[in-house]
Amino acid sequence: MTRAVRIPGKDEDLRAALEDVNLPNLLMVLTQLTNEDRWLSPRFAPEPIVAPEGSMFPDDSGGYADAVATEIREAAFGVLKELRDGQRQLPPPPTLDRFTEMMSFSVAEPVAREYAAMLLEETGFIDRDEQWRSDLNRAQQLSEQGDFRVIVIGAGMSGLGMAAKLKEARIPFTVIEKNDAVGGTWYENSYPDCGVDTPNHFYSFSFERNPDWSGYFSKRDELYAYFERCADDFDVRQHIRLETEVLFARYDDGRKLWDVRIRDRDGAEETLTANAVVSAVGQLNRPFIPEIEGMGSFAGPLFHSARWEHEHDLDGKRVAVIGTGASAVQFLPKTAVRAAKVTVFQRSPHWVSPSRDYYRPVEEGLKWALNHIPYYAEWHRARMIWGFADRTWPAVNADPSWPHPERAMNEASDQMRAALTEYIRSELGERQDLFEKCLPDFPVWGKRLIVDNGWYRTIARDNVELVTDGVDRIVPEGVISGDGALHEVDVIILATGFKTNLFLWPMEVVGRSGATLAERWGDYPRAYKGITVPDFPNLFCLYGPNTNIVHGGSVIYQVECQIHYVMQCLTAMIAGGIAALEVREAVNDGYNDRVQAISEKLAWGHPGVQSWYKNSQGRVVNNSPFSLQQYWEVTHDLDLNDYLVETDNTGDRASAG
Repeated sequence: MTRAVRIPGKDEDLRAALEDVNLPNLLMVLTQLTNEDRWLSPRFAPEPIVAPEGSMFPDDSGGYADAVATEIREAAFGVLKELRDGQRQLPPPPTLDRFTEMMSFSVAEPVAREYAAMLLEETGFIDRDEQWRSDLNRAQQLSEQGDFRVIVIGAGMSGLGMAAKLKEARIPFTVIEKNDAVGGTWYENSYPDCGVDTPNHFYSFSFERNPDWSGYFSKRDELYAYFERCADDFDVRQHIRLETEVLFARYDDGRKLWDVRIRDRDGAEETLTANAVVSAVGQLNRPFIPEIEGMGSFAGPLFHSARWEHEHDLDGKRVAVIGTGASAVQFLPKTAVRAAKVTVFQRSPHWVSPSRDYYRPVEEGLKWALNHIPYYAEWHRARMIWGFADRTWPAVNADPSWPHPERAMNEASDQMRAALTEYIRSELGERQDLFEKCLPDFPVWGKRLIVDNGWYRTIARDNVELVTDGVDRIVPEGVISGDGALHEVDVIILATGFKTNLFLWPMEVVGRSGATLAERWGDYPRAYKGITVPDFPNLFCLYGPNTNIVHGGSVIYQVECQIHYVMQCLTAMIAGGIAALEVREAVNDGYNDRVQAISEKLAWGHPGVQSWYKNSQGRVVNNSPFSLQQYWEVTHDLDLNDYLVETDNTGDRASAG
């Protein structure tokens, strides 16, 4: 990675910025810029990264004494001043060995070499795209690409990321988007306090970082603006057809092409043809509307939180909220302060974690550092991933010798449960009568931990009622709960999630044999690495089956792993004259058997967990069974031996290799 050095401002600007930065990150920048091992001596060793009890958000400040902190800042000031004034050259990125050594020092615990290898790519110290770029460029120079085309379905986060790489690779493509704007879930969801539960500086493309996030957990408008800006920065808008819906996609085995039928906003239909199709429709894009008796009879407004109807004034109204998932947790506090009364209908409670940074603005000095200090953004991202993601992985794995498997996966999981239980008690204050209703009966991490924004305190408000008797039916006046009580309300808000197990619904996707993807999957969607499916050559799924994450991290990370794998597949097709690339049935079966075997021993596979992660048979079909680093390994290298291939020259269908 190369970078032009431009450090603006005067000495006082630099000094002011250094007051706001994370010192272990700054220490790694100083070590890299000077290549002096003295900065890795015991005097400068940071304290271990620890999370406060009950929180998944760690303290990585280093715990330095004032004198040591001043010494680090002063040394960094001198080195950065020399860089600014042209008296020092920018060194190259660290080697894998050096990076492993530095990471281990900065987090005060050993970092495995394979984990460091992943972080080198995720930070951009190593350009991961070189793995496919050189072969693709060579093929394009030899004019081997021909009229190879790709259709991407969806212009949300996944589709934009895929479009960026196709654009860079000079592979012709078209993106089909049903909405009138890009952004996917961050365009569609606009409910009060809608935001992300991953630290923003990780919830962004590794190749398009945003140094100017206003908050550590930014809200919907800023997230949507980021993806809008990505569409411009990637220069892909001319490839996106908005307000256009895919009706069906059918693979033609004779032509080795996909025919994709689309319909625009005026109702005009058209068939596009492509060598490959990439589904980037996501898992959380089609709201789930439960079948509740009498729903159509309600006299007032009734809408899903993912399709928030802002024209309805909630001030002074009686509001029913059906569901208590992540969306409800986010919008309830803002709703409760406006409404006369809110009645919350809860099927099951979630574990909710405290976070000191949820509404915390990003310091101006940190923004400055992310923009202007060489390598600071890279170390910031590396240590954030380490602290927020896989450090929790051991807690989600079942310990076969643990004596209390009904409540926790292992001792670490049980300690987290105890801390969160006490947090519930403390947040409820005088309303301890609500404690049993708020206490989950499944292990921590059985469902993704929800970041608290005042949930329990809101539940404890005088104008909020928590109902756990279920919903029996809806009548014109309101909601009748399972105990027969009528709850009169003016507005009903459904916070009931999405059709998560219908991955490409409602599109009809027809494979080589003539069977549809829906027929093949039924209630058990499965794909190789979550990406490819037997009988559907040249079809690639992003954020497909068993790729969602629960234990921490960013789904953008997962999708980038998948995009990298898809780009290897496309490169192999173009460079190798492959007309059809289809994962072998036995390979797919073996992979998914492994997925299920692992999932059964993870928190979200626990028999006490009932969630949208599972199908009707109790199989986990949404979540990845791998840590972030493990999934990086799973998707990092394409092995054509896993596939049946047909070449342009022969049309023969056989195992590669």
